[in-house]
Amino acid sequence: MTHISLRKRIADGFINTLLALNLLAAFLMTDQDISAQYGYALYIFSDISILFFVVEIAVRIWICRRGGSMWNFFRSNGKWRHWNCFDFTVTFLAAVSLFSGLGVFVGARTLRMLRLLNTMRLFSRYQRLQSVSEAIVKSVPAIVGTGIYFSMLYSVYAIAGTNLYGHIHPDYFGNVGRSFLTLFQMMTLDDWSDVMYVIMGEDPWAWLYFFSFILIASYVLLNLIVGVIVDSLQQVRRRRELEARSSSIEIEVEQMKQQLREFQLALEKWEEEKGLAQEKRQQQNGQSHSSRKTSRDRKSGKSGRCKR
Repeated sequence: MTHISLRKRIADGFINTLLALNLLAAFLMTDQDISAQYGYALYIFSDISILFFVVEIAVRIWICRRGGSMWNFFRSNGKWRHWNCFDFTVTFLAAVSLFSGLGVFVGARTLRMLRLLNTMRLFSRYQRLQSVSEAIVKSVPAIVGTGIYFSMLYSVYAIAGTNLYGHIHPDYFGNVGRSFLTLFQMMTLDDWSDVMYVIMGEDPWAWLYFFSFILIASYVLLNLIVGVIVDSLQQVRRRRELEARSSSIEIEVEQMKQQLREFQLALEKWEEEKGLAQEKRQQQNGQSHSSRKTSRDRKSGKSGRCKR
């Protein structure tokens, strides 16, 4: 068992290193000088890495097949194994990029992006990254609700800004679309004061419009989204802790069952040996009793002959 876990750690470390090196290679290929000098070698390394990833997925599927069925790689105990599905999909798309003939249909840049998808498998290799990804996915329904409130707030302020300040500065509030872009800039706090002071040159009370929007959008709603994600992350961590505890409890229960079975076997063996010992003792007692009886009969026969 130790050798198996050691080999698994070595294989995981090798795959993780390949993924990190692929990400580094993708960064290097964005530089024109490095790409011109080492681009071919980097592409060869990327192709070889993809082959290793395909072999890794095939081995994992084969191990699941030995355990019963290859579909256990995707679904086990009635539950989808989402990270395995993610690994398979990303590796399959990266493997598609090896077929250079497809570049005629989808373009060389698209094939490069498919190779870049392989580096996303780093999310499935580390438990903390998995927790963060699951938390973001689980917080999507709550974020969608907050997004609806966001859109309503943006619509009200965009329409109000267009009506109030469109004639003052058409570049910022000339129509609803420009008003949306200006409000998004204000929400990110990117030079929002410059926009406010330009408008306040014509309307001194415009600060009420800007302050109210920034307080609601930047400090309330954004913090609300962050709070939703943090709460989801805590829930995921609690669930993982409970799963770890339940798995440890299951292991302890299996160990106790094994010990109980061993105790039952030892007890049955002891009872069997005890029964054999009793039978042997009874046989010995029977033999001694019959020998005594025979000796008494002989003695009585001798005494009878002497009397005659």
